[in-house]
Amino acid sequence: MRKRISATLLVLSVITIASLQASDVGKDDDNSPAFWHLGLVVSDLDTMDRFYGEVIGLRRDTDLLVEDAEASSGTEGAIVVPRLDALMAVAGTRIEIRHYSDLEHKMFLELLHYPDHPAGAVERGTNHPLGLGHLGISVSAIEPVLERIQQTGLGELMTGPQLLAGFGHLRYAFLKDPEGNLVELRETGSDH
Repeated sequence: MRKRISATLLVLSVITIASLQASDVGKDDDNSPAFWHLGLVVSDLDTMDRFYGEVIGLRRDTDLLVEDAEASSGTEGAIVVPRLDALMAVAGTRIEIRHYSDLEHKMFLELLHYPDHPAGAVERGTNHPLGLGHLGISVSAIEPVLERIQQTGLGELMTGPQLLAGFGHLRYAFLKDPEGNLVELRETGSDH
């Protein structure tokens, strides 16, 4: 079973890299699309914040509260959005959002928490067989992340770190975050 999972992950990585290389075509075109961010629905915002902040090392940039205009609590600073309920397909929508970025302040991860809804009421894309497969995050070194997993008890190493010669001689590791989402770490500072 583990070999099948590893093989599947390897195939997904190859597809991802091929897609990234293909996206270089037309790179000079001012109108070409660029990846902005990924929103991940979570059940336990504080635990997931610790994992992506303390363990992985992403920088938390902003915290927001977004509410449907019809369900607005009147909380100071909340962003009120008309028809948010229709967009999210959840009645009485209130979303706590935390934005994370890398060291270059490029925002690429949002943790979304629906505080007024039980975890099962909001479909989570990464648990759906046709949804998101994994998050890919580059780190300068994998070992410090693995040490922080051991120290905090947050997350789980699934496989690696391993050198994948066909992928630029970089090392990779696959983790599960505290809610079971698969995270692929790519080591960019590796001399291996």
